[in-house]
Amino acid sequence: MVALSFPVFSQDSQKILDELSRKAKSYTSITADYSSRLLDKKSAVDLAESGTIKVKGSKYYLDLPSYTIICDGKTVWTFEKENNTVLIDNLADVEAGGMNPNEMFRIWEKGFKHEYKETKSEGGKEVYMINLYPTDPKAKPFHTIQLFIDKAKMEVLRLKLMNRDGSEITYTVKAFKPNLEISDATFRFDKAKHPGVEEVDNRF
Repeated sequence: MVALSFPVFSQDSQKILDELSRKAKSYTSITADYSSRLLDKKSAVDLAESGTIKVKGSKYYLDLPSYTIICDGKTVWTFEKENNTVLIDNLADVEAGGMNPNEMFRIWEKGFKHEYKETKSEGGKEVYMINLYPTDPKAKPFHTIQLFIDKAKMEVLRLKLMNRDGSEITYTVKAFKPNLEISDATFRFDKAKHPGVEEVDNRF
């Protein structure tokens, strides 16, 4: 009897994302260097910048050239370096406006449908590509997120947000360092380190 074999045209995206979540949840912390690129062909905008993000549970610290965003899990401080001003907001209000920075490593876990697209080779790595679609499209500025995952390491390599206005934002992870020791003080804005800082408290 001859065994028949058939090409496999799809993967179980749920299985891939469950494994990605399982591994991410095993980390005590995540530190990553990444680059972002905003591309808007309609207005001829092409902006790129690099930053560092630190995540510990619901806390995060995001450092970019022009500003720093710090969150202790409840409050968000956005420090504008050039004018020495810090905006203070409730996390819930910030999340209502879109994606918060630490969702880069867990955004698929709620509020999205998903679709496996392909497995391809990038720089000698096998990479899963999965599309994420918001279950409540009107609540998000984007209609699709393309998620690229290192198959061997089961780590996020890149996210591309495809916005309804036609623009795209791509986040690419340059270096990924899990389980580093990070003090909880990292996730609170220290006013003493910024003499003369102007505080704008938007909390109610």
